[in-house]
Amino acid sequence: MADTQLQDKFHAGMTAAGVRALWERTTHDPREPVSEPPYVWRWAEIEPLIDQAVAATSMDTAERRVLSLANPHFNSPRGNCVTTNLNCGIQTLMPGETARVHRHTANALRFVLEGGGGTTVVDGKPCPMRRGDLIVTPGMAWHSHTHEGDARIVWMDSLDVPLHRYLDTQFFDPGPAGNYPPLPPDAAYGQGGLVPQPEPGEALPSYSPQFRYGWDEACAALAAMRPRGDASKVLRYTNPATGGPAMALFDCYLVALAKGQATRAFRATSNAYCLVVEGEGRSVIGDVAIAWQRNDIFTLPHWNWYSHTATGGEGARLFMGTDREVLRRLELLREEWAD
Repeated sequence: MADTQLQDKFHAGMTAAGVRALWERTTHDPREPVSEPPYVWRWAEIEPLIDQAVAATSMDTAERRVLSLANPHFNSPRGNCVTTNLNCGIQTLMPGETARVHRHTANALRFVLEGGGGTTVVDGKPCPMRRGDLIVTPGMAWHSHTHEGDARIVWMDSLDVPLHRYLDTQFFDPGPAGNYPPLPPDAAYGQGGLVPQPEPGEALPSYSPQFRYGWDEACAALAAMRPRGDASKVLRYTNPATGGPAMALFDCYLVALAKGQATRAFRATSNAYCLVVEGEGRSVIGDVAIAWQRNDIFTLPHWNWYSHTATGGEGARLFMGTDREVLRRLELLREEWAD
């Protein structure tokens, strides 16, 4: 009885002090990371909502016209996620519309799904937008969008907002813009192997000063590459000044798949999603098989083995966004390929 009373007193004291007994709660059984199942957003279901979103909103009052992708496997104060640390949305502008300037801590990218004639201005540098183009807007870079085409333009937004919410490092400024950093023109990085050097004592930029990566240029680079042993080709979008990722905490890749050839199975502690730019195919992610086609978006949650196979006549191309650089910098990145 005395022992029970002492234990009760001990536990009551711990509760009052805001402490817990670790030995009562923690086991040391071997385990591996556990993640949510993969999830896919079908373009066939999203595309009909775009016109309804246009009818429901005015850019005079909306900060951005975005349909945020909400993964039902997440119920988190970090807000809408597609996978850990990353979110995505589908943004639309109609001819003559403008999305006003702002900036925020989160790194963001835009991958154009449909249309042309749009422009994203990043820290004062205009970046034309056509299907397949990637535009990066690093954290705290001023950016706005305009559209001078004759039909709607639609792109995928992706940001590392969930990571900043978790770390409580969110800042947002609505403008007006100002104090742009000095940036070299994109042409200064137009020759492979030649990189402008900074002023003495000036650090190299932690993000790409290029901002825009054109689809035509990406396709030309893929065509010139030697395929891997599984017939795939993988292109990384980099900061041309350093060779690192295009944005300090956000890594991007373009994957080309040959028809009928499964990629070598791979898994990592980092999280990723894939946007189907061209073609159709099938991915096996953990014990789930997902069929996909153009403009679908699907997740690659951490520590799941995955492999892709293109089933269409011309193969397929996937854009992949990932938090790999976050894990690498924290020295928590682990990657494995199947034998």
